[in-house]
Amino acid sequence: MNRCLIGSLALMLAMSSCATRQLAEQQRSQREDSVDQRMLPPQPDGGGAAGVQSYTLAPTQRFRMPRAARSDAPVLPPDSPRQSLAPTTVCAHLILSAEGTVQRVDPMSDRDECAAGLLPDNADLMQAVRAAALRWQFVPAAMCTYPSGAAQPSVPDDCTGAAQIEPVPVTLSFAFTFEVRQGKVSVRTGKVVR
Repeated sequence: MNRCLIGSLALMLAMSSCATRQLAEQQRSQREDSVDQRMLPPQPDGGGAAGVQSYTLAPTQRFRMPRAARSDAPVLPPDSPRQSLAPTTVCAHLILSAEGTVQRVDPMSDRDECAAGLLPDNADLMQAVRAAALRWQFVPAAMCTYPSGAAQPSVPDDCTGAAQIEPVPVTLSFAFTFEVRQGKVSVRTGKVVR
């Protein structure tokens, strides 16, 4: 009888511990940022990051876009005084090395939708973007060269069968939309579509 009582007590304690842990995890996740990614495409007039040149491909070449291996959302510091903020979009150019490392994060000023990122009142938003993006990692972009006459895979980013795969540096443009309601921050992140 004592064994049953002790076993029941142990089971109740274990279950209450799980419930407490789940409640704590739920409360923590309610304070975390939510993220939706959006890449900004190149501008039709050729505008964009100053000095950025497009790659020219030969008929035997294909370009493989970089793929995010790690892209944690930007977060405002816990001590941020912001209790409210209407949806505010800041944009940044991420300059990636041929190895897929983010070398630099530059604020974008060439689009009306990105103007808020240049305002002094939003410096904390741009700093949050910079801090997060500098930790991002990518599978590198690459130029894939196929032998003349060789069939290329039907999937655009597939370099299977390429005679040469050369990792290349690229610049990606992302938009980050911050919103604060009653002290709760949400961030939508995405590539800037040109």
